[in-house]
Amino acid sequence: MKKAFYIGLVFGAVLGITVALSMDFLLGKSLGGGWTEAVANDLNKLFDANLPQNHIIVIAGVVFVIGVIGAFGAFIGGVCLVLLAHFFSMLTKEKE
Repeated sequence: MKKAFYIGLVFGAVLGITVALSMDFLLGKSLGGGWTEAVANDLNKLFDANLPQNHIIVIAGVVFVIGVIGAFGAFIGGVCLVLLAHFFSMLTKEKE
């Protein structure tokens, strides 16, 4: 089960980061902005600042947000793959 959990961690993290980045690249301009605009807007409203989208704090915020998405995807992927591994191991057990 450990092996299944680790494989699920990697698969979930890669999938979560891929989806987050593809949403930004493919849909960012059509929906009104990407991750950098959203983080800059939130930081400007929260701290009453005037940070541009290419500021280092905004980029660090984007990296943090995408990291959280990747970590959540990794956890969900690990749990799901452990459940699948347990299910398939129950199906292949021989009765005595």
